[in-house]
Amino acid sequence: MKWYLTNSMAVEINCADVIEVVARFVGLKVTDIKQCQLHRQSVDARNKHHIYYNCSYRILTAKTPVNAKPYTQPVDWLRDVEPWQNKKVVVVGSGPCGLFCARYLASAGADVTVVERGGDINSRTQAVANFNNGGQLDFDNNIQFGLGGAGTYSDGKLTTGITSPFVHTVFTEFVRQGAPQDIMTSNLPHIGTDYLVKVVDNMKNAVINDGGKFMFHTKLVDVVGVDGVVTQAVLQSEGKKFSIDCDYLALAIGHSARDTFEMLYNRGFEMTSKPFAVGLRVEHTRQFISTAQYGKLALTHRDFQSASYKLTANFADKSCYSFCMCPGGNVVCATSEPHGVVVNGMSNYDRMGDNSNSALVVNVNSDDFGNGVLDGVRFQQQLERLCYDLTKQQGEYKAPAQNVTDFLKGVTTTQFDIEPTYARGVVSVNLRKQLPAFITETIAKALPLFGQKIKGFDKCGVLTAVESRTSSPVRIIRKDMFSTTHANVVPCGEGCGYSGGIVSSAVEGLKSALAICNRLQQAVDKR
Repeated sequence: MKWYLTNSMAVEINCADVIEVVARFVGLKVTDIKQCQLHRQSVDARNKHHIYYNCSYRILTAKTPVNAKPYTQPVDWLRDVEPWQNKKVVVVGSGPCGLFCARYLASAGADVTVVERGGDINSRTQAVANFNNGGQLDFDNNIQFGLGGAGTYSDGKLTTGITSPFVHTVFTEFVRQGAPQDIMTSNLPHIGTDYLVKVVDNMKNAVINDGGKFMFHTKLVDVVGVDGVVTQAVLQSEGKKFSIDCDYLALAIGHSARDTFEMLYNRGFEMTSKPFAVGLRVEHTRQFISTAQYGKLALTHRDFQSASYKLTANFADKSCYSFCMCPGGNVVCATSEPHGVVVNGMSNYDRMGDNSNSALVVNVNSDDFGNGVLDGVRFQQQLERLCYDLTKQQGEYKAPAQNVTDFLKGVTTTQFDIEPTYARGVVSVNLRKQLPAFITETIAKALPLFGQKIKGFDKCGVLTAVESRTSSPVRIIRKDMFSTTHANVVPCGEGCGYSGGIVSSAVEGLKSALAICNRLQQAVDKR
């Protein structure tokens, strides 16, 4: 018996019960197939009059099929490793990178401490809800900081462009910790915030069960070392500073840890600025997007209720593209600093909110913000403070917004086309006049092109500013996973400039843990 993977095939019935169709497709009898499992599923909606599933399947059979190729089942977790007693590893940050790094290290027997400036999931959920309801912003416990990282309060999208064997490991672990099983087969897998908050809490408990420790509401404020080796992490909690020893330090700090970037730069870490993207969050009704993508089936078929999209427009000097698309979701208040407004998007697993949203962002680089290592950070802050200043007289942390049609005309909106979902409320502002022209003009050129791809996209909807935290504006330089200036420090994940999104960050965590384990094993082998 061998496993085989079929080529993609059109399926117009239940994707999980098609053994007769599969058998016919691969030239076998139904009795020849001992097992049939859905491998990957997507929706082909290019022809609105003929929408179908595009599927591939794993089959177990003794005969060699046509339209199939040999398939090896991937390993669902990493190899066993020898434990190292008394080797202290401090992991800074508990986003996907930090959690997966700690998960592997703890299971390998290292003495792991996860340092997280935000709170655990209960504390964090309360802080986010309080801020959304008009309360004070907690600068260290919010949508950006806390257990699970920035991705926890998003759509939980698991799409990725990387081709690492660890991707399967990440997906399997998510399912093991409570994520929906369908992420293993969907072409556009997502967990949803409502599931993700439970998943990251379960992952935390798994680390603790393997002997790891978590220190919440605790921030890395300095490092102490000798000859390029960090020996202690200096932490701060409840206003008090203290130090803990470390043999290795993993920096999974996230893309918004601006004060940490500055501290590391001042401590001599080799760093550089990197390109990122900024723009606006656009909202349309969920029904509009779904109908535009799926036609009448959007209203009648149970699987076609909340459509997604991906849009790109390339020009001579700039590009505009959709980012972090959230079907049936909300625009969220994502700031983490005083006197700044930041927007992002989130949705729950069912994606059944009234509106769908995505960011429309423009690429920026050193030509736009300067050549200094931290100039990208400053550029983000300037945009966020500008948006805060534009609306502060109407209420703290309200967001500036404008109808898509008014944005294209360059006039202030008098009445919004749809009800914006940004929780703190929006204020009508002529964004074309207030934000940098190279950003707004690029988006203005792109919108009519997007309207050609999704009919009516540029004829309705609301734009909200500013989407500034798409990725880290810095990169901490490393070689073979370790810092070029501090021999026992692993800069990893999105914050250090090496990933983007939940899956690639989680893979970064596994790669970082494996690099540390290999160093530990090398030390043992030399004895």
